Amino acid sequence: MRFNKLDLNQLVVLDAILSTRSVGRAAEQLFLSQPATSCSLARLREYFEDELLVPVGKTQVLTPLATELVKPVREVLLQIQTITRARPTFDPATSTRRFTIESSDYVISVFLSEVVRKAATLAPLMQFDLRAISPQSPEHLERGEVELLIAPVFNTVAGHPAEILFEDTFSCLVCADHPVKGRTITADQYFELAHVGVEWGGGRRVTYDARMISAGERARRQDVISPTFTLVPELLLGTSRIATLPTRLALQMAQRFPLRILQCPVEIPAFAEKVQWHKYQERDPAISWLRTLLRETAQGLPAVELASAAEKKTSGKLSRRRSAAR
Repeated sequence: MRFNKLDLNQLVVLDAILSTRSVGRAAEQLFLSQPATSCSLARLREYFEDELLVPVGKTQVLTPLATELVKPVREVLLQIQTITRARPTFDPATSTRRFTIESSDYVISVFLSEVVRKAATLAPLMQFDLRAISPQSPEHLERGEVELLIAPVFNTVAGHPAEILFEDTFSCLVCADHPVKGRTITADQYFELAHVGVEWGGGRRVTYDARMISAGERARRQDVISPTFTLVPELLLGTSRIATLPTRLALQMAQRFPLRILQCPVEIPAFAEKVQWHKYQERDPAISWLRTLLRETAQGLPAVELASAAEKKTSGKLSRRRSAAR
């Protein structure tokens, strides 16, 4: 089918070439032969009267026109995808839909694990592709490569709908036989101890608590850096080190490993995790159903404990804002 003399079938090829900047990788993505993809690129060049993709040294780069086409071409395809998925009803019990969700391993452990357990009963044929959040996650949401992105409020992507799922505070975690006794620790002790920190993603992104503490007058001595939250227990066992983690995760880890939870002596504001979806998928019935499942699961999470007085005050403000938003 042609529109303004453009073969609309070529839009899919154009999108793949624009995103991969490679005829070979575009061919693999579309399950086409490289010669067929090259022929499509030739026709697109003829239509737009532009090279679109040009070699610079050993790499391929987009021309200025091609760069301008990246976003509108992708948005057109996303709108077409929304139209093709439109159905008068959605039955989760028979749906074979596959959802791609990006989040931290912390969110997967304390929240999404329960979501997929519930879905196993409510939607037994539904599939979930859970991926680690990364610096590229905003781009993945923009391009519709993920259906849902779950991230802290301060990391949400502008221009797309979102809603708060749950809130959390911070607590400390130490080995069960750690020299510090009881459930409290002083600020001096906290900063004197060696820490296990977390820096996630390909860009080695620091965590929220690290950002908050680095803004203060005292610095933590991080002897070990973990690439994920869920590896922290293994790095604490048999040492006198300490870790600062979201309270929900700390509680879960203390149940599975010989670890103790301490009240965090440093004031770190509470935070909220939000779920986001692409604006063109606002009315997708399957995504709407999954968002409802996320919301109901979040409402069933146990109340957060072990927060300091300052953290509880901040968490209360978050809760009131969430109620007001409803």
